[in-house]
Amino acid sequence: MVRDSLNRTVVPSPKPNQSQAPEEPAGPEQNRESTEPTKSRLDLLQWSKLNLEEEPESWCQVTGADDENLPTHLRPFSSAAEYKLVKHTYLQLQQSGYYWGSMTMEEAHEILTQASLGTFLIRDSGQRDVFFTLSYQSDDGPTSVRIQLNNLHFNLYGSHRTFASLFTLLTYYTGSSCKLTVPYRKQRPECLKQICRRALIRTYGAENISTLPGLSNQDKDYVHVYPHCI
Repeated sequence: MVRDSLNRTVVPSPKPNQSQAPEEPAGPEQNRESTEPTKSRLDLLQWSKLNLEEEPESWCQVTGADDENLPTHLRPFSSAAEYKLVKHTYLQLQQSGYYWGSMTMEEAHEILTQASLGTFLIRDSGQRDVFFTLSYQSDDGPTSVRIQLNNLHFNLYGSHRTFASLFTLLTYYTGSSCKLTVPYRKQRPECLKQICRRALIRTYGAENISTLPGLSNQDKDYVHVYPHCI
């Protein structure tokens, strides 16, 4: 279980002389994944026989025997709305700098081992019915928590607090009363234009960027592809 303040942790890194616990409950699919090299995993772009650059109308629900033939461990979309939401989230995560894509729990925890308390990243989940996982540095060391998507709302595993957006979820958990602090970005140091984008959003609000004088249409488009302060 995970409280809304992240006071309780889920799947911390093992302490010396303890065996590594799995990120998520073990099962046939989990065991299969653990024996395959990371490079063999398919990017989120390829799962469910869909390409996220396609139009939302191209989604399809796959059930029964067809589900076993999907070229990925991830479940198919349940609706066109879910397809659209995951596609939109994925494309914005690509611009965030702290989305690491396909990565094992062990790799994420190794990266976070020397990070400051509360540092976090987002990666693809290894669980069959989950799209993304939050990994962060907790009081007990690197920890991973599944980000669940049900009825078009995101929540952390063990929490009943739901959010219409993954970024709203992260904004809440990076608040003063919670444990997350700063994202661990792949590019270090970060690009100046990304820093400026967040500064503009923090100062003026994403909804007002289109009316700001002095910004070219190209600049405004760049801001809008990731309209978040995280």
